[in-house]
Amino acid sequence: MKRFLWGLLLLLVVCGAAGWYWQSQIIGVAGRWYMSRMAAREDRSGSLDERRKLLAQMNRYMLMPPPDDALVPELFDLTTQLSARVATGEISLNWAAYIYTAYQRDLVQQRPDGKPRRSSDEVAAQLAQYVQFFSLQKRPDQRGVTMGDLMGKEGDEVITLDEIEESERTGKEIDLRNRGVH
Repeated sequence: MKRFLWGLLLLLVVCGAAGWYWQSQIIGVAGRWYMSRMAAREDRSGSLDERRKLLAQMNRYMLMPPPDDALVPELFDLTTQLSARVATGEISLNWAAYIYTAYQRDLVQQRPDGKPRRSSDEVAAQLAQYVQFFSLQKRPDQRGVTMGDLMGKEGDEVITLDEIEESERTGKEIDLRNRGVH
C-alpha cells in the first residue's frame, strides 16, 4: 500500500509539473475548446447572444463599434482560431489585434452582409496567410499566457476602461499614487 501511495504521489507531482510547464498550451487548447463549444451550441439554437457579447467587448477594447450580427459568426471563428495562438505566445496580443481589426475591416468592405460565410477551415487558412505574409513567429523570449495572467496579479497596475468611464461619470479622480504608475 505504501508503494502505491508513493507511486500515486510521484505521478501527481510529475503531472502537476508537466501541467505547470505546458500551462500556456493547456490554456490555449481549453480556450479554443470552450469557444468552439459555445459557437456550436449557439449555432444549434440559432442565437448569437454570447458570441455577440464577447465580440462587442473585444471591439470595445479596440475602440471600435460592435460588429453587425451578420459578421459575428465569422469573426468569432477568427477569435477562436487566434485564442490558442495568443495563449502560447505564437502570436502576440498586438499582432492578434491587428489581424482581428484587418480581418474585420476587409469583411465589412468585401462582404458587409457576411455572405458567403467562410467556414472555420477557411478562416484558419486566412489566418495562416496572415501569419505567413507578416512572417509571424514566436519570439524565443515570449512566454505564453499563464495562470497568473488569467487570475490577475497582486499590484496589477492597469487602469481599465470601466474605471475611466466610472471616474468620468461620477467626477471622482483616479488615484494613481497606489498604482505604481511609472
